[in-house]
Amino acid sequence: MHGLGGSKEGDADRLRDLAGKGFFVVAIDAYLHGERKVPGIFGPGRKMGDLGEDYSIWVHQSSVSHTARDVSKIIDAPSARADVDASRVGVMGISMGSSTCLVLAWREPRISVVVGLIGAVDFWYDVTKTAPGPDQDAKRKALSPRVRQLVGSLNPQDHKVAIATKALFLANGARDKGIDIESVKSFVKELQPSYKGSPDKLKFLEEPEAGHSVTDRMWAEGTEWLLRHLPPEKAKE
Repeated sequence: MHGLGGSKEGDADRLRDLAGKGFFVVAIDAYLHGERKVPGIFGPGRKMGDLGEDYSIWVHQSSVSHTARDVSKIIDAPSARADVDASRVGVMGISMGSSTCLVLAWREPRISVVVGLIGAVDFWYDVTKTAPGPDQDAKRKALSPRVRQLVGSLNPQDHKVAIATKALFLANGARDKGIDIESVKSFVKELQPSYKGSPDKLKFLEEPEAGHSVTDRMWAEGTEWLLRHLPPEKAKE
């Protein structure tokens, strides 16, 4: 799943590489993106990447919410195909797509492996760009009720117990000015007790020189994570 303002074609070469490793790969346009874009959504003067105000937060979080629901419906479709093992499902996303993966991690029980690259794990921190505390509280109160309800309904911070059933790989850049890497580190640290019996199912990769971009190492280790944690194919009868 692609990031804010992107489309399903953005990582076509990487997705073809995944398919070459034996995966049945499905890439979709997020809600309000690509072929699903509504004219004017990303119009001139819109500072969407910064979030911070009602309009941009609503577009971003609506895209996350609707796309997560779409993925659940999409999982239904390949289940009827003989060449797809629907018992082995993983998701991989970049930036906003990573946030969508984190929602699916707690919401969709059929997904067992999650790879989130350069994404946020604390949605309130992400949409306000402010650490938890009085300043963030003030910014949250200034938002419309519908935006506050939407963000609160999705935030992975409130669903760690459900996320801890998945094999989770997160990767972020230390120089990312949009995503606070310390919040990601804290999130992983808080999850660690739940993975005490299976520590190999939780990993965080920090790229010290990377900003808000996916490095070759992030993609390679994310791909390897999918290969390692999706169980072996069922024996053919």
